[in-house]
Amino acid sequence: MPHIKILPVTVINKIAAGEVIDRPASVVKELIENAIDAGATRIDACLEDGGRKLIQVTDDGIGMDKEDIAIAFKSHATSKLKDADDLFSIQTLGFRGEALPSIGAVSRACIVSRARGTLHGAEIGNDGGILGEIKDRGAPEGTRVEVRELFFNTPVRKKFLRTVATEIAYISEVLTRFSLSYPKIHFTLMHNNRTIFNLPPVQDLAERIGTFFGEEMRKHLIPVFLREDKFTLSGYLLPPFYDKANARMQFIFLNGRYIKDGALFRAISEAYHGKLMPRRYPIVFLFLEMEPSWVDVNVHPTKTEVRFQNPGIIYSCVLSALKNSLNTSATKFISAALPVNTPEGELMKTEGVGHLKKSLEELFSHKEGNETPVRHLSGEKHTGTFFRTGPSCEGSTDNAGFSQTAKSGKDFQSEEDTRRVAFLPDGIKNRNICFQIHNSYIIEETKDGMNIIDQHALHEIILYHEIGRSVSASMPVRQHLLIPELVELGPKDFFTVVNLKGYLKSVGIEAEEFGQNTIIIRTFPQILKRINAKEFVEYLVSELSGEECLQHKDKLLNKLITLMACKGAVKSGQRLEPQEIGELLKKRTEIQEYMNCCPHGRPTTLSFSLEELQKQFKRK
Repeated sequence: MPHIKILPVTVINKIAAGEVIDRPASVVKELIENAIDAGATRIDACLEDGGRKLIQVTDDGIGMDKEDIAIAFKSHATSKLKDADDLFSIQTLGFRGEALPSIGAVSRACIVSRARGTLHGAEIGNDGGILGEIKDRGAPEGTRVEVRELFFNTPVRKKFLRTVATEIAYISEVLTRFSLSYPKIHFTLMHNNRTIFNLPPVQDLAERIGTFFGEEMRKHLIPVFLREDKFTLSGYLLPPFYDKANARMQFIFLNGRYIKDGALFRAISEAYHGKLMPRRYPIVFLFLEMEPSWVDVNVHPTKTEVRFQNPGIIYSCVLSALKNSLNTSATKFISAALPVNTPEGELMKTEGVGHLKKSLEELFSHKEGNETPVRHLSGEKHTGTFFRTGPSCEGSTDNAGFSQTAKSGKDFQSEEDTRRVAFLPDGIKNRNICFQIHNSYIIEETKDGMNIIDQHALHEIILYHEIGRSVSASMPVRQHLLIPELVELGPKDFFTVVNLKGYLKSVGIEAEEFGQNTIIIRTFPQILKRINAKEFVEYLVSELSGEECLQHKDKLLNKLITLMACKGAVKSGQRLEPQEIGELLKKRTEIQEYMNCCPHGRPTTLSFSLEELQKQFKRK
């Protein structure tokens, strides 16, 4: 039986480092927290090779004297706690006393500091957990921490680091959070001698939001404010039309600390309920100031998770404040969604929401009338529900045979009968009857039974192979945008797209950096004409950020093609015209051996033999 042993200090510190330090962004976060707690008014971060070679954070805070520096790398050494009671009244960002020893255990680190009002500074090194001697050192007031060769003695952890652009994206996200929470601090970020951020102090949070996310967003900020006995809520919301494909633009801060809390996320979701499409997320910047005794921040080493003493009260108050702000600003954001030079925009300015609603109802209402004649293949005109499809069918279609404009349905069919029957176009061996049901599935008669086809899944696998062939041939079908589209992104998403530029170009999307946090799209694939460039880029980063495939070229390219096929395919719930059904089934024959499943693994077709049907109806 093995004996219990006390682990060496170096092993203990490496275990602690595994909880606190998992990538360069974690180092930057811990060092900036210390700088803010030290009263810094300027914090400069300098990086090399995405933080692998160097992370240097310099501040102009109160600094440390020689005695403090001597124990700064010691485990559980902190100036922020004195006794156990202080754990229930945390008023600083850092407090555990684990960050510096954890960082020193997995890097070659050095602290240079000079306390305010003193004449000389001091320096101490930590080489993988082995402390050096304290030396006198000339230095400005404040502290500089250098972290070199991160994870040099833990190669397993180093192996899990991502590309330079990905690591910079995570670091940028950390800086974004701090700069939003502390707008009066001057932040800079340099990488390989290139300036990424230079954010002078501002008095107005809205100004800093505009710096990061664009002046257009700043113009539409909706203020939110609530004061209760033991907490205050302030910040900004964005109107529903600024929705995103993920929740990464939901910034929540508690007493200056960025947090993630399920109750607060639910309050945000409920406040926007009925105002957003499914799987779309609002943008919020919320700041809670609360009595420290009402919350436990000592829940997790990373300190992003907290536990409220009265989560139900917090949820209810936050939900009420958000709903109130959204409701009182309804006129503002509806007006912003309409161009001023339209009749509806002018109406909003003069007569309010009620008249606008009536106007829109009139604009989009369907007038009852006789069914529109439809031309048969033979040239005859017919009315009613049943159609035949073929090469001579009239209508404007794209290169895949699908209508560019949606039709209401009343122009072509009756309310009572929504079936559309089609004979397959020339080139299909069996000209069998087929029709669409529930605007999602195609019923196809076969020689010995029937098929039920998922229209989205089938079109998706067709596009997947079409895009794959064009990429393999280095001939993506792209079109130059007459007016290039600008896409403003958060820092993390911005660097994700920068990291993907080569892959995007191979599928027909030419994307370039255009200032800070802005991407310009110059070409876009014709196959994605149902979605604009901005929507696709947002969808792309929401699906790819943090994906393992970012480390493998083949996996990443396959993932990108899959996403394009999914977004380019007809949707479940989308009405198809007879010619569109025919074209879809015709293209199916080109990939017959691959068409059983879509790229996600869902079946495209369920087949039923005539014998199976006869058994079900007790005919056999």
